[in-house]
This record gives sequence, structure tokens and C-alpha cells, in this order.
Amino acid sequence: MTGRARKRDREAGPSLAVWLALVPIVVLFGTAIAGAVRQSLDPGFGPGERPLGLGAWRELARDPTFGDALWFSLRTTLLATAISAVLALAASLALRHRGAAPRLLVSLPLPVPHLIVAVGAVLWLGPGGLVERAVGALPVDLVGDRAGAGVVLVYVVKEAPFLTVLLLAVLGRRLREREEVAATLGAGRWQRLRWVVLPAVAGPLALGSLVVAAFALGALEVPLAVGPNAPQTLAGYALQATQLDAFGGQATAAASLLVATALSLLLGLAALRLARSARA
Repeated sequence: MTGRARKRDREAGPSLAVWLALVPIVVLFGTAIAGAVRQSLDPGFGPGERPLGLGAWRELARDPTFGDALWFSLRTTLLATAISAVLALAASLALRHRGAAPRLLVSLPLPVPHLIVAVGAVLWLGPGGLVERAVGALPVDLVGDRAGAGVVLVYVVKEAPFLTVLLLAVLGRRLREREEVAATLGAGRWQRLRWVVLPAVAGPLALGSLVVAAFALGALEVPLAVGPNAPQTLAGYALQATQLDAFGGQATAAASLLVATALSLLLGLAALRLARSARA
């Protein structure tokens, strides 16, 4: 296939099979979002007693606790995602020419649930934990840190290996052949990295980072295990809203989770734009 034909195929857009695969995803995601929007507008006092309204959204706008939860969620999510992406890129470049054993070691944390890693962090790094008993008090309180250092650490331990395995799948034989061609044309090591390797891994790294960020924005178990009591994440704020108010709290919780969903979509658009600019 010539280069012009490949260009026509790319410009033709997604195939019918891709669109058919997207239909159930869009339907399921769309109905879930529609249900959450409906719930956020429900005053929660029974059908027909009060009309739908924006009371829950006004409550979010007035509540400083929600603002703290929003900032805490964004900060920990962006830090964990950025650190995981950088570590994954460095690790994948270091392991790409090595055997199967190092790759297997990197992939070991993948099947371990996030909650298990969080509990392990509490047992090892928490006050009175194994590390403190062995070497004394740590200079930094990772568990319960108001800045969310423990939350970020757990996410990095889990997500950096995931992104590394994802990038190692991209850094295969075909990419090495392209690097060899660039080397025969006089490209140095850093030129090959900039012009061949980074454009190839930009898309998968951006999409993988989007998955990490979307999970971190909506996760509940890790912040509950290793995070501070205050500020909370958006998911923690939603949980507390349902506990404090069994009726109106449902609308508040739905509204806060919709905010997390909107942030995930915005991060997704930013990741796609970054990937396209890197390939250009």
C-alpha cells in the first residue's frame, strides 16, 4: 500500500465496526450520565411533592468543603498521573532491550487491587508501622498527609507499572526498525528519541494517562485508607453527603460525581490534543 493510499485510509475515519463497537459504550455511558443528571435535580422528598430544581448544585457552589474536595482531587490526580507517566516512560525505555524477567517484575503489581496496596502502605508507612518500628519515625507522614502524599504514592505504585507495560507493547520490533532507518540517515540517539520514539508513544501514553486520571478522580478506597480525614476527594464528599442526609444527600452526591465526570472528560480532551500535537 502506498503512502497516498494509507493517507486516504486515515482520512476516511473510523470503520463501521468501530462505530458499532462504540454504540453500546455510548448508550451505557449516556444513560448513566442522564440518570445522574436526573438524580442531581431531584430534591429527594418523594415524587410529585416538589419539582426538579438546582438546589443541589447551589449547595455545591456555596459549600467550601466541596471546593476543598475539588482541589484535593485535582491535585492528587494530576500529580499521580504525571509522576506515573514520567516513571513509565523512563522504565519502558530502560527495559525495552532487556529480557522477559525484568518485564515480568514490572508487571507484578498489575493484578494487585488498589485497596491491598493502600492497606500495605498503612501497615508499612503509617504511624507505628513496620518501617517506623525498624528505623524510627519517618521525616514525612505519608499516611494521613493533608497534601495527599500517601494517596499519590499508592497511585504511582499501581499505575506506573500499568503505563510501563502499555508502552513496552508499543516499543516493539517495528519501532526499532524505524529507529535503525533513522540511524542510517544520520540521526543521533537524542534525535531518534525525539523524532521517532516519542511521537510513537505519545498517543498510547496520553490515553493510558487518561485512564489513570479518570480512575483517580472517581476512586474512593485509596483516599479512605491512606488519605486525610479532611480535605476529602469528590467521591468521599459524595459518600459523606449520602450519610449526612438520606434524602437530599442523593442529589448532592450525584452533582459532585457529575463534576468528577466532567473533569475526566476535559482531561481526556486535553490528553488527545497533546497526543496529536506530539505526533504532528
